[in-house]
Amino acid sequence: MKILVVEDNLDFAEALFECLTFEGYVVDVVTNGELAWERAIGTDYNLILSDIELPQLDGISLCKKLRWYGYRLPIFLMTGLAPDLPTISTNEAKANAYFFKPFNFQELLEQIRSTVPVPR
Repeated sequence: MKILVVEDNLDFAEALFECLTFEGYVVDVVTNGELAWERAIGTDYNLILSDIELPQLDGISLCKKLRWYGYRLPIFLMTGLAPDLPTISTNEAKANAYFFKPFNFQELLEQIRSTVPVPR
């Protein structure tokens, strides 16, 4: 399974990369929304895991743009914002799930396993 991680905090991106690759996922990391857009429309990912606050194109706008383009695969959003702030925008973007940083990595893995179809 291939996951695109979109995170501008390099330490957090590295931690996600290490944890997800340890679990056997193939992981690409980009640090801004425009690069994520380019990768998402040009590469077959099973999941996009994106921060909300990103340079060049924020995560909610990225999600909306991908959905408008017809992207149907799961998109999970992450944020360090207060839990009540991004809920409406996240729902409008049609994200499959969102996580508040810091989050329990096991909960992320469980959500991935329950949401993302296993490639055959």
